[in-house]
Amino acid sequence: MMKERLKQCQKPHGDDGLEIINDMNEHHEIISNYAMESIELKEDSKVIDIGCGGGVNIEKFLKRCPCGVVDGLDYSALSVEQSTKRNRQAVDMDRCHVYEANVLDIPLDDGIYDLASAFETIYFWKDLNKAFGEVYRILNDEGRFLIACDTDGNNPNDQKWVGLLDDVAVYTKDEILKVLEAVGFNDVEVFHRKEDYLLVIVAKK
Repeated sequence: MMKERLKQCQKPHGDDGLEIINDMNEHHEIISNYAMESIELKEDSKVIDIGCGGGVNIEKFLKRCPCGVVDGLDYSALSVEQSTKRNRQAVDMDRCHVYEANVLDIPLDDGIYDLASAFETIYFWKDLNKAFGEVYRILNDEGRFLIACDTDGNNPNDQKWVGLLDDVAVYTKDEILKVLEAVGFNDVEVFHRKEDYLLVIVAKK
């Protein structure tokens, strides 16, 4: 049961996937709010939320950047559909585009975003170095990468689900920082609520 649920979290699909998306929209609220507090944005910022799920964080960024563009990317067709539906007005105004694609091969030009975000999703990225390299590529010269995880790799409850799938992993702060540095990020801020394992990292090019 837990294995099937984890597969749906990884790539939502079908009726069960829709239920998972709605559940994630609700239960990711704490880490989402904590991460949002850690980042400043201009009204005209250009943002992309990678692993956008149901589009809640796209919606939040759109409110914070009323003159900007906020895109989304997810390799789940259902997530793309739900993110587009939730942010339909912005999509129709050409302020939001939601792409169906894999973070390992982002079909976008170099240097176009001020911020890329990844909320509760890097656990499912099969090659962290390659994925972070792709994020680095699509950011502009002053671009930042926001990573938000509700586990810092030290939560004993992680053992209930880590290992159920071969390509799922949790990472400690130091493991993430090592990969960020390897792909070229050189200015990093860490926000860490150790008492409840929340970890937010903001890396700048």
